[in-house]
Amino acid sequence: MFKRIECQNCHTNYDEYAENCPSCGQENGSYPLNKKKFSLTFLNPIKQAFVFLLGWGGLKIISLLISLIVNQIAAGLYSYESEAYYEFLSSNKVSMLLNFLSYATIFVAMLALLWNDIFIVLKKFKKIRPLIYGIGFGFLLVVVNAAYFMILKLCGVSTGDNGNESAISSMMLSYPFTSFLAFCLLGPIVEEFTYRLGLFSFVRRINRYLAYILTALIFGIIHFSFSAFTNPDSSVLINELLNLPSYIFAGLLLCYYYEKEGIACSIYAHVTNNLFSFIITIITANIK
Repeated sequence: MFKRIECQNCHTNYDEYAENCPSCGQENGSYPLNKKKFSLTFLNPIKQAFVFLLGWGGLKIISLLISLIVNQIAAGLYSYESEAYYEFLSSNKVSMLLNFLSYATIFVAMLALLWNDIFIVLKKFKKIRPLIYGIGFGFLLVVVNAAYFMILKLCGVSTGDNGNESAISSMMLSYPFTSFLAFCLLGPIVEEFTYRLGLFSFVRRINRYLAYILTALIFGIIHFSFSAFTNPDSSVLINELLNLPSYIFAGLLLCYYYEKEGIACSIYAHVTNNLFSFIITIITANIK
């Protein structure tokens, strides 16, 4: 599946998607992608698979472990299964703590995993072009999603924030600074490493279209609240389903930004999109 080539200078066998020989630094003359057309970052395929698994499954495991610790703390502070106990666990304070610690832990773990390749990733941030394009693409992402919901509205379909957005908006209003760190900085970086640097690059070696479809679908699904299936109010599930395409669109666009301009651009675009939502949420709440 993952072809290796022989360096013409030192005869080392290495990954065909590496731009340079890891032993002598000789440029890969048979680099399989047109460098003027694509700006993807290809690391060791096994490492990129682990980056995806760490960001996707690891985030859930870390969140579960932190939840168990918080449950024990709550049991020591309040009577077990009392009203105060459940109020504490469902509070924005606990939700914010879980999200921030989970993203921060996975971010540090990813840096450790990518430590030997960190300069390959960081050099994508050296130029001003990814920043300019990233901000522009981030606003394009906002416009595309706004257009989608506008079309639904013109068709007579009313929607509201899904479970994911509602929870995040509530935390933003209660803890703006920590929310900024978690949802505007750490979250986008972790998700771009997970779904673009990890999953997209890994699957891109196999098939470009499969990489787009699979990454966008998974990116949409992780923002879907599956608890809606057990909600007796059918409108909750309908609202979740109507919001799902907006996340899939975002996943497709971020993959495109990453493929064309690199990981720095997709991170800047993701941060811009989330920062815009953050600012709108804060401004709207203050106006009310």
